[in-house]
Amino acid sequence: MEQLFERITLLSNGKYLLPYCNCLVLEDDITCLVDSSPHPQERPYLEGKKIELIVNSHGHSDHNSCNYMYPEAQVLLHPAEHERVASGEAYLIAYGYYFYPDEATRPFYLDAVQYHERPADGILTDGQRLSTGKIEFEVIALPGHSIGHCGFFFPQQDFVYTADINVGIKPIYAMLDSSVDDYLNSIERLRQLKAATLVGGHGPARYTENLDECLLQYRDEILSREERILQIVKAGVHDIPAIAEQGVCFSGRFPEPRSVYYMHECVMDLHHLERLERLGEVVCHEGQYYTR
Repeated sequence: MEQLFERITLLSNGKYLLPYCNCLVLEDDITCLVDSSPHPQERPYLEGKKIELIVNSHGHSDHNSCNYMYPEAQVLLHPAEHERVASGEAYLIAYGYYFYPDEATRPFYLDAVQYHERPADGILTDGQRLSTGKIEFEVIALPGHSIGHCGFFFPQQDFVYTADINVGIKPIYAMLDSSVDDYLNSIERLRQLKAATLVGGHGPARYTENLDECLLQYRDEILSREERILQIVKAGVHDIPAIAEQGVCFSGRFPEPRSVYYMHECVMDLHHLERLERLGEVVCHEGQYYTR
């Protein structure tokens, strides 16, 4: 727990541990949570507080798993993410569980990520301005990680909560509605915003030094993956399951459980190949990818 700014507290233990995230508590005329999956060590700070508003950056359970604990709170979320927080089956479909089947882990996945169905009460839209009293902040659409992924810009404090655009952690875009192009555009949007501080959703939260350089390096990680995938196709590997075995997006080594992260790799490789096809670098024929 750390006091970031007046009335704004960060709940974070500084580590990248799933299914938890860094959360903000705004203690103002209205008490508001920005994302709601703090590590259990951080949860005592919330005890006895009346949470009236929850704004979620997106619909992944590691950012909203505690929403159900606050039935009286109003939960706001981008409309493209509403279905997956209301239905566990929709959540699995969005992650590709029926596109690249993983029969072994599918029955256990929702429990493992502490998924709880909790429909959203209202929507967030790009440019929407929210106020809890003295604190005002703006919704910044930052899609790519997921289709409705958002950040939140606090102009008075000059910082952005960037959720799953974490410049200290490798990019992830593992949902069927994720997009490499959108991710690159969202990084550029953060560069143009030029906020003094970025607060990420995982790991060490606060970034204040060399932010443009950090964002460029983060962007280049995505582009370097794409180049590696293109080279793999040129070398004669043409189908996504075989390409994914290289583990390009996970630096050649899959975390455990391997089957889940292999599935994520398949989806991320698919998005790169779709982009390469749009750029005219590859063609797809009956699910096989070839260079032109």
